[in-house]
Amino acid sequence: MYSLNPSNPSFFDSNKLLNEFVRQASVCHGCRRCFNYCEAFPKLFEYTDKKGPKNLTLEDLFDITSKCFHCKMCYVNCPYTPPHEFNMDFPSLMEWSWLYYKKKRGLALRDFMFEMLDGVSLARPLAKTIMEKGKELLGIHKEAPTLPVAEKGLREKVRPKKIEKPVAKVALFPTCLVDNFFTEIGEDLIEVYNSLGIEVTIPYFMCCGAPMLDSGDVDRLKKNAEYNTKLIEELVNQGYDVVSPIPTCTLMIKEYEKVLERKIPKVYDALEYLLKLKNEGKIELKGKIDKSIYYHPPCHLRYIQVGLPGVRLMRMMGAKVDISDKGCSGIDGGWGLRNYDVAKKVGSKMMESFKQSNADLFSTECPLAGLQIQKASNRKPLHPIQILKEAMKSG
Repeated sequence: MYSLNPSNPSFFDSNKLLNEFVRQASVCHGCRRCFNYCEAFPKLFEYTDKKGPKNLTLEDLFDITSKCFHCKMCYVNCPYTPPHEFNMDFPSLMEWSWLYYKKKRGLALRDFMFEMLDGVSLARPLAKTIMEKGKELLGIHKEAPTLPVAEKGLREKVRPKKIEKPVAKVALFPTCLVDNFFTEIGEDLIEVYNSLGIEVTIPYFMCCGAPMLDSGDVDRLKKNAEYNTKLIEELVNQGYDVVSPIPTCTLMIKEYEKVLERKIPKVYDALEYLLKLKNEGKIELKGKIDKSIYYHPPCHLRYIQVGLPGVRLMRMMGAKVDISDKGCSGIDGGWGLRNYDVAKKVGSKMMESFKQSNADLFSTECPLAGLQIQKASNRKPLHPIQILKEAMKSG
C-alpha cells in the first residue's frame, strides 16, 4: 500500500516514486489491456515505446498523471493486482504522483475554489449563481453539465423519524453532493429506511475528500480524513452503522487507509446495506416494479467490490434491469467537469447508449454520471433508492 500521508517521509521520496513508476510501467508496457480506458494509458505507451520503461522520468510520470481522472477501472480490470506477484495498483500510483506533484508545485486559486463544495451551505444563492454563470471561476468547462445547487440543504429539508425498537441504527454520511445538490436522494433514502424500521441520524461530516484529490490538496484531504474517521469511529462505538448513498464518497473513505495509514471502520453503500439487512431477515421489501430500467454501474461502485446491490434489489421487486456496458461516464468525482473536453470523449459511448434506450426508467447511484445521462437523453436518471421508494408505496 502506498502512503498518501504527507507526514510520512516516504511520501516525498522521489526515488521511491520513480522506481515504482518504472516497475509498474514495465508491466503495463507488456500487457496493454487498458490501452483505451483513458488518455493516461496512450500517453504511457507513447513514452515506453519511445524510451523504454527503464528510461522513464518523473516528468514523464507527472505528464501521465495529469491525464488520470481516478476512475480506478484499470485496477478493476487488471489481471496483475494483489495477490498476484506483480502487485499492480496503477490508480494508487497515480494518486500518489498527483498529490506529490501538486504539493511540490502548489495549488492555484481555482483549485481551492473547486474543493469548497462543502461550503455551499454557507452561501447558497452565491453558489447557485457561480455554478450557473461563473463556471470559469471554478475552472469548470463551459460545455460541462451544471451542478444543481439545492435551495435548501438536506438537514433543512428533512428530519428523520424517531423509531421505536429499530431493526438497525444508521448514521447517514450524506456527502456534499446529497447535502447541497441532490437532496432528493437523501430525502428518499431516509423515507425508505424509516419505513423499514431503520433509525437514521445525520451527523455533521466534512467533505469526503474527492474534490481535494482532484485538485491535489493532500493537506486538506488528510484534515478531512482525520475528522471523518474520528466521527465514524465514535458512531460505530455507539452502535451505528455508517451508510453513504454515493459510491465515490464511500470509496474515498476507504482511501483514508492510505492517508492515515491505519484501518478505517467500514462504511456501507446505501443499497449494499439494505441488501445485507434483507439477507439477514431483518427487513422485507414489499412492492412491485413493473417497469424496464436501463442502469449505469458507477466505476467507483465496481471498485469497492460490493457487486451491484441496487440492481439486485430492483430485480427482486420485479424490475427488468438492463446494465449498460459502455464504460465510464467520464465525470468521476468532478474531474470531468473541469476537463469536459476529455470527459465527453470518455463518456461518449455510455451517453449514446442512453440516448438510444427506450427503457421506462434510467438509473445510477452516481448523480454526476447522471448529469451525463441527462445531457445525452434529456431524461433524469433516478438513484435506485428512489425507484425502491416508489415501488414500496404500492406494497
